[in-house]
Amino acid sequence: MSARTESSPLLPIGSAHVQDHPIFLRVCHSPWGGISQTGLVYLRAAVLAYLTALGIVLLHYKVEYQINILDEGEEDDAEYTPWQIIFQFSSLAFFFLWLYHLVAFSWSFTHLFYPDVDDNDTRWESRVLRRMSPPVQTIHSRKRFYFSLFYTVVHVVVLMNAIIYWTVLVPNGYGRFPEGEAEEDSSMEEFFGSGWFQPFCIINLWVVTVFIAFLEILGLNSIKRQVPVASHVFSIMFILAGYLGWAAFGKILTGEYPYYWMDPEKMEYTEIVVAYSVSFVILGVIVFAYIYGLIGIRELVTRRDEPSQPFTTTANFARDVARDVARDIVDDVREEFQRANRAQQR
Repeated sequence: MSARTESSPLLPIGSAHVQDHPIFLRVCHSPWGGISQTGLVYLRAAVLAYLTALGIVLLHYKVEYQINILDEGEEDDAEYTPWQIIFQFSSLAFFFLWLYHLVAFSWSFTHLFYPDVDDNDTRWESRVLRRMSPPVQTIHSRKRFYFSLFYTVVHVVVLMNAIIYWTVLVPNGYGRFPEGEAEEDSSMEEFFGSGWFQPFCIINLWVVTVFIAFLEILGLNSIKRQVPVASHVFSIMFILAGYLGWAAFGKILTGEYPYYWMDPEKMEYTEIVVAYSVSFVILGVIVFAYIYGLIGIRELVTRRDEPSQPFTTTANFARDVARDVARDIVDDVREEFQRANRAQQR
C-alpha cells in the first residue's frame, strides 16, 4: 500500500471551489488529517452496520406496532396497512441514508484495499470488486453531477425529516410523542415509562440520523460545495414536488396521507394544504443552503493551499457563498445558451 493511498486528505488542485478531484474519490477521503484511510473505512463500516441493524428494528417497529410516526396508522377509523410505510417521508429518508452509506463504504473499501482490479479478470470476486469500486469518469461526465445530487438529496431529506417531526408534528399532537400534565408525570417520564423500544426507535429515527448526517458532511468526506448550484436547487425542488405526488398516490392506495397537513379534510381548506406543500418544497431549498454553508465552512477550516486566507467573519463567508452562487447561475445560463446555438447551427 502506497503512502499516497493511505494518506486521507486530498490536496486541492487549482481553485478551492472547482471540483478538482472526482467526487467519487472525495467520498473515499476524509478532509481531516487525523482520520487515516484505514480509520475512515472502519468508521464507515461501523456506521453502515449500525444503520443496517437499525433498519431491521425500525421496520419491525412500523409493521408490528402499526405505528406511523408521521400520522399514518393513526388510531382512527382508517385501517392501518404496512403499505403505508413506503410512502412515509421518514422511511424514504432512512432508506436513502442507508443506501448512501452502503455506496460510500463500498467505494472507500475498494479504493483502499483493491485500487487496481483487473478489468479482464472474469472471476466472481473480481466482478464484485469492480461493482464496489468508484466509477471511472472524465471531468465532463454527468455522473459526477448525478452523484452530487444524490449526496445532496440524501442529507437534505434527513434534516428535513427531523425538522418537520420536531417543529410541526410533535407540537400539533402527532408523532406519537406523549403530552404530560404539569401536575402529573412529565412528558419525558411518560415517554420513557412506556418501555425502551418506542423511545429507542423515535430517538434514532429523528435524532441519531441527524448526527450521522452531520458526521458525514463535516468529517467523513472531502466533497466540495455542490456545483452548479442552480441545477441542484431546481432538482431538489422537482424531487420534493415528486414526493408530494408519491404521497398523493399513497392516499389512493392506502387511504391515508403520509402527513396530516396533506389531507384537505383535516385542514378544512385546500389553500392551507397548498401553503404547507409549498413550504415543504421551500424548506428543502433552505436546508440545501444550510448544507452548502456547512460544506463551505469545512472547506475553509481544512483548506491547505491557502493558509493565509482564514475564515474570519460570517459576512465574508456569506459574500463568498453569494458570489459562488451567482457565478454558478451565470455559467449555467451561458452553457445553455451555447448549447442552443450549437443546436441551431446543426
